[in-house]
Amino acid sequence: MRQMSTPRDPDGYIGIDVGTQGLKAVVVDDHGQVVFTAFHAYATHSPQAGWREQDPRDWEKALTQTLHNISTAGLPVRYRGIGVSGQMHTTVVTNESGDPLYPAMLWSDQRTANYARQLETRYGLQALLELTGNKPLSNFSLLRVLWLQEQRHDVYQNISHVAVAKDWIRFQLTGRWATDVTDASGTYLLNVKKRHWAGELLSSLDIPEKWWGAVFESAEIVGTMHYGPPEFHGLPVVAGSGDQAASAVGTGIALGDLGISLGTSGVLFWPLERYQLPSHPSVHVFCHAEEKTWHWMSVTQSAALSLAWLRDQMFPLKSYRDLDQIAESAPQGSEGLLFLPYLNGERAPIMNPAAEGGFFGLSYRHHQSHVIRAVLEGVAYSLRHCYMTMNPGGLMNPIRMILTGGGAKSRLWAQILADVMGHDIIAADDPGAAVGAAWLVRSAITGTHDKMAVKQTSIYHPEHCKVYDQGFLDYQRLVNSLTPLWDGKPH
Repeated sequence: MRQMSTPRDPDGYIGIDVGTQGLKAVVVDDHGQVVFTAFHAYATHSPQAGWREQDPRDWEKALTQTLHNISTAGLPVRYRGIGVSGQMHTTVVTNESGDPLYPAMLWSDQRTANYARQLETRYGLQALLELTGNKPLSNFSLLRVLWLQEQRHDVYQNISHVAVAKDWIRFQLTGRWATDVTDASGTYLLNVKKRHWAGELLSSLDIPEKWWGAVFESAEIVGTMHYGPPEFHGLPVVAGSGDQAASAVGTGIALGDLGISLGTSGVLFWPLERYQLPSHPSVHVFCHAEEKTWHWMSVTQSAALSLAWLRDQMFPLKSYRDLDQIAESAPQGSEGLLFLPYLNGERAPIMNPAAEGGFFGLSYRHHQSHVIRAVLEGVAYSLRHCYMTMNPGGLMNPIRMILTGGGAKSRLWAQILADVMGHDIIAADDPGAAVGAAWLVRSAITGTHDKMAVKQTSIYHPEHCKVYDQGFLDYQRLVNSLTPLWDGKPH
């Protein structure tokens, strides 16, 4: 039986993250310490090449189970509120009751590339940048809606609501449709500078604004809980944020820090104290979860996903630690073996959904160790490519480069990244987006905006910059050589 809280019990805040691999829920205390964690996985489906889908009902099943886990854990806390985060861009369309009309199209789904080009042709890139701050890419939610309009009109004509993953889950919790400024930035329908819907664009596309719900700041309360265990009913629920902004909040990324996430995708996160367009259209400018701030974000599609693919397909009996130990026997630069981590097209900086991954320079002298190290190095090169595109004049000059995500647990990968970037890398204990979501609840309930402290686990200093500078030049030459081939492929 659950232990009942008393007036002297510490406050607890629940954070929920609708991730790509599964749904995670945490309970965080008033000091940001995680006192409980629950996780439930769900499947991703790929019915056609380039398509990635999930069933929102699988998210709901995971939500029900994780809330039950929290309820029965007997935690001696006084629950104060609930926050949500989730995979950005992943899009659900529903009827009036909130029932999904079609599988959720994931952030990594590439079926809508043609619609990005159509938008640019219709409006012109400069006009779109003025309206939304961003170049249209296949990942954005709007393009999924345009695809449904043309390819599945039977679904489109029955749409009453459109939501990204965490907003659909929050509707289940509260019965209220809404979004926050971070996820709204990823729909391609937000005026990011002014932090409200781009009404002119919505009107010209004949897409109802009411489909998307009202836009809130991430730490604003938008409703109360009426789902799950009765003890949680009535708790305030905040708007929450997309997973990258929530992770930055939970990790303690501050102005002057460059966050580097080595998760399924690889993400560079640069906070801004004022709105500013980036110099290259592959870099997003989005609203941050912290009020009156923004951030630049650059994403390479297949970071840890590349290593997971290698293990699953070629080393199914090995752990990631085993792969690290094997790779350590290969020299820096993998004796010329290069890997392009474009297993799912590529987002930044080449913005080419037809880009393909592969190994180049493979010869008889290469062994397992070279292949594994080449994958780690190829992802690091891709992140450097993103960084140089984000920072062409070298003006950003980060105070700290803070590494998070599952890849940060690899000492070898963190060292490779320090060598490739030519900068100290601080590996931090990554509490995850769910913790950031919980911290946003704390901000709303207490009225304070304390920063989480960065929980540094290790620091890595550059040691082999010369060999990796040459490796990166070779990487760039290879990408430039293959680009005409990809450009000629149907998307």
